[in-house]
Amino acid sequence: MIRAVLAVLLSVALFAAVVPGIDEARRSRTATHLDGVTDRIERTVHSLRAHEDPTRPSVSGARRIVRVSLPARSWSAAGASLRIEGDEDRVGYRLDGRPPRWTTLRGIDLRTPAGPVVLERPGRHRLVVSLVRDRGVGVVIARG
Repeated sequence: MIRAVLAVLLSVALFAAVVPGIDEARRSRTATHLDGVTDRIERTVHSLRAHEDPTRPSVSGARRIVRVSLPARSWSAAGASLRIEGDEDRVGYRLDGRPPRWTTLRGIDLRTPAGPVVLERPGRHRLVVSLVRDRGVGVVIARG
């Protein structure tokens, strides 16, 4: 009986010692994934701006589709949300309620006509990136 109690106590102590490392690895893995997502969005915006001609908002012009995957919270991934703010010209993400990490798109007039684009639900999402000429040249990002 005493052996069983000691085995349970030892198992609980080992689990308590390992959980902080698992949490840190989960956050690190998810942050690495979302750094890649924000980098891909930034590269798409700069490529569109460098290689295409802008059109009026009512005219269908060049656009790019960016597929984004938000991981579901699990043993290997932290909960996350992605946010694109046109007013601030920035893309960012938040992990498990921690402060957001932002990437500012310098030299780009980023626009999100329907307000900030916020992706919170785990799974696959599509973003439509287009170049418009309206009060200057701007890059519009919307959910697709």
